[in-house]
Amino acid sequence: MSQKNANIFNWNPRGLNNKARRDAVRDLIRDTHATIVCLQETKLDLVDDALISATLGPSFTANYAFLPAIGTSGGIILSVSDAFFTLSDVHVTANTLSASITMLSEGTTWSITCVYGPQGESEKLMFIEELKGLKAIIQDAWLLLGDFNLITKASNKNNLNINRRLIGKFRAARDFLVLKDMRMDGRRFTWSNAQADPVLTKIDHVFCTAEWDSLFPDAYLQAITSACSDHAPLLLQGSVASARKHSFKFEEFWLRMQGFKETVAEAWNKNI
Repeated sequence: MSQKNANIFNWNPRGLNNKARRDAVRDLIRDTHATIVCLQETKLDLVDDALISATLGPSFTANYAFLPAIGTSGGIILSVSDAFFTLSDVHVTANTLSASITMLSEGTTWSITCVYGPQGESEKLMFIEELKGLKAIIQDAWLLLGDFNLITKASNKNNLNINRRLIGKFRAARDFLVLKDMRMDGRRFTWSNAQADPVLTKIDHVFCTAEWDSLFPDAYLQAITSACSDHAPLLLQGSVASARKHSFKFEEFWLRMQGFKETVAEAWNKNI
């Protein structure tokens, strides 16, 4: 099953324009056995086969796409290992890179979107609208991940200096797209300003639709460590069934799915 081969590595390394950071990415990809890679804030306006091979490995050179940086700001790389997947139907917007991933062993295809969110409030509001616009181009089975530079709730930050308007707008977009916020193990926050009295936030997120969740029912998300960036790398494993106990868990996003209430009512009233 391709689910066992879907080791999805997501990270903002704060630039790939020096060898030390590229080497750090290469080491983490090797250590995590990553087969799908999403990198944000590459600070690269050009990405070629040689850079992909040196940074990710030779198995990633046949299937990659990138959103170029503007000057030394931004930039996204998305790549998949040709041993297990192909990448197609690439679509880019100002802050997102989307594509279709086909799992070679089954021929199943699903959508992935990698994002790098902007910093300013007005830019963040436009970015949220940009995310909502993706609904028209993605498949039902969809994974959305990256550095959003946004939080979904007050507890995503370790102080009270929060923008509730942006939280509300971001949550509304998540609900509009009918996305589940995937539970993350390993740490509570994904970014630190590394000061003596640090600001800590969870601005790196992984969201998925119910259809993607059904394809990967045993997926497991964890934050891992690196001394090379102020962002924690995230590793999403497509199947770790042996490490998880199967139990019923009510998902809040089910309430936002079309036909949910009718389905529950029908099941509740059915004779047993």
